[in-house]
Order: sequence, then structure tokens, then C-alpha cells
Amino acid sequence: MGGFLDIPTLLFTVAVATFCICISLLLIWSSSRHETCILSWGTAFGLAVLTMILVALRGRAPHVLSVTVANAVLLASFGALWLGYRQFTGTTGRFDRWIACAGALIWLVLATTSSLFEDMNARMAVLSGIEFIFFLFIVVGLVRHYRDEPLPSVGLTTVLIGAHAAVQAYRVVSSIIVPNDPDIVALPNTLLMGLSLIESSTFVVFLGLLQLVMIGQRSERRYRIVAETDSLTGLANRRHFLERIGPALIGDDERGALILFDIDHFKSVNDTHGHPTGDRALMAFAATLAAAAPVDSIASRVGGEEFALFLPKATVDEAVEVADRIRRMTGDLRVAATTGAVSLTVSCGVASISETEPDFQNLHAAADSALYAAKSAGRNRVAIYRSPAPSAPVCSDGAAVLTAR
Repeated sequence: MGGFLDIPTLLFTVAVATFCICISLLLIWSSSRHETCILSWGTAFGLAVLTMILVALRGRAPHVLSVTVANAVLLASFGALWLGYRQFTGTTGRFDRWIACAGALIWLVLATTSSLFEDMNARMAVLSGIEFIFFLFIVVGLVRHYRDEPLPSVGLTTVLIGAHAAVQAYRVVSSIIVPNDPDIVALPNTLLMGLSLIESSTFVVFLGLLQLVMIGQRSERRYRIVAETDSLTGLANRRHFLERIGPALIGDDERGALILFDIDHFKSVNDTHGHPTGDRALMAFAATLAAAAPVDSIASRVGGEEFALFLPKATVDEAVEVADRIRRMTGDLRVAATTGAVSLTVSCGVASISETEPDFQNLHAAADSALYAAKSAGRNRVAIYRSPAPSAPVCSDGAAVLTAR
């Protein structure tokens, strides 16, 4: 291995790449101070750089500096890395900073009190064992978090750290079964040690690049959610609703229905009880709509107190059943106000693609006509759009006769 690759040279080279990642992370953190995970990751990479330099100097620098201090710094780096992922997933606890320092503290205690650490194999077993524990906890945390934030970089990071944790478990076992010369201080310039350092170096650089990608993907996802979501209710906003409903209207299938909802007398709620109460009413209805909406449906706040629900595969009868269930659930709501609890009712207009053809403008106009009929008939009811037959009576404004329930 010595004729192929010099280990200190490898360590210094990787230290330069790691330092670049450290600076990149700290620069990003300087403009996003609320993202504390970035600072923890930058700190971890900074400590890793220091470790690589100290380890590269083994045999030239004092043993206490290149072995005892170097490995303590390395374990502090693992702790900072673990802390960063805890902050990234939002699962931090009050003792996390102490836990992050625990590996380094355990190492220093053992190094100063136990003669066992004079054996390189014992040092390797303890070092790799603590590293394995940190990385195992990171993997568990990322697996749980992936369900809430399914970023591609999170999945790839989980695989990468899991593979590296498996390597650390192997090192623990190999240090016991196939030990090195226990009196070695400098790293042995063997093929196995070289490959081990190449794996660790590749892991460090690749992990840092994934963190930079992860930060970018999270920011892009957050901006997209803000752009697509109504900030008060958490439902899709009108623009995103129209983007999602468009592809669902393509094709010859006549199934599908649109329901429009309008909270009855909402202006009087605002005027009588104040806008904070009105906001709570909107949020309460939105939560009811989201809870009652079928899995494949698209719910949205399309403006003011008006909401929409598109059911891609529903018949008109199925849509009416959904609308009436939401109407009844709304009647059970009670919104807190300074003057007492406020009850709500909602009017619903239902239009089916089978009556309007798969055109959103026609579908929306039909549902809006049905909603107007429900409000005109006394509110707190469901009205259905029916396209007029040649002999069917027509309202004075030209709209088709509607059926109210």
C-alpha cells in the first residue's frame, strides 16, 4: 500500500475537501440562523478536519495529541453530527448536547484511567463501537422522519449512514478476531488500512455533499408548500387546486364531481364576534372538510369562506352523500368566542361531470349555480345541478332547475 498511496497524504487531501464542505455549511448557516442543524453539521466537519490533521501526524506528534486528543475530537465530531440530524428531524431533547459530548468524555476517561488503551485494537473497538451507536441512532431517526418529509436526499443519506454503521460494526469484530500489532502507534500502511481510510474519506465527503443537497431540497419543498397552500387553513389554495384538477378532467370518463361549500352568514360571524373568531371558524371547517374528504379527493379553500372539494371518481349520488355528511358535521361544530360558543352551518352545491362534460369552467359554473340555489332555498342544505331537458322548466335567469336536499 505504501508504494500505491501514502496514508498521511490521503488524510491531508480529504481534510482539504472536508474543510470546503465545512465552510459551505457555515456560510449557509450565516444566512439561515434558525436552521441550527446546519451549524451543528458545520461544527462536525470542522472537528473532522482537525482529527484528520492530528491522525496524519501520528509518529511525528506526541502520542497524547495524535491519539488521545485526536480520537476525542473525532467522537465529538460524531456527536455534533448526531445532534445536527436530531435538529433536522425536529426531535431534540433537553439533554442532547450532553449526549453529543458523551462519546468524547467516555473516551477521555478510559484513555486516562485504563492501561487497556495502550493496545491499538482496544482503541479501535471502543472508537468504532461509539461511532456505530451514534450512526445507528441517526439512521433510526431518519427512517422515522422520512414519512413526514420524503426527500430523496434523506433516503440516500439513510442508506449511506447505515452502510457506514455496518462497516463500524465490522471493525469492532475484526479488531477482536483479527487484531493488529497492539504496540502500533502510527496507522499501519497496509492495504486493509488504506481501504478502510478510503471508505471513511468517501463517506465523509459524500455525506457532506448530501447535507448540502438536503438543505436545498428542504428549502425548495417548503417554498412549494407555501406557494400551494392556504396559510390559514392548510388546504390547497385556488391556484394549486386548479393545477391538480386539470389532469383529472382529461379523458372520456364521465365520473367525477365538484362540491362547492359556503359557510352560512360568515360575515355576521366576523362582524359580531370579531375576525379572530372568523379565522377559527374557517380553520374548524377546513379541518372538518379534510377529515371527511375521501383519500383521492382534492380539497381547497378557493376564497373567503368558500371551499371546494373535487371527487375524481364519484357519481353524483356519492358526491351528494359526501357533501351532506360534511354539512351535518359542520352543524355539530362549536367555535370559541368571547361572547360564547358560535355554531356554524354550510350550504353545498354539487355538480357532476356527467351533467357538464369534463370542462372545469362549466363544472364550476354548474356547482356555483347549485350553491346559489342551496342558499336561496334557506341555506344549510345540499343542492344538485341538473342539466335542463328540452321540456324541463328553466329559471328566469336561464339556469337549469336544481334539486335541493
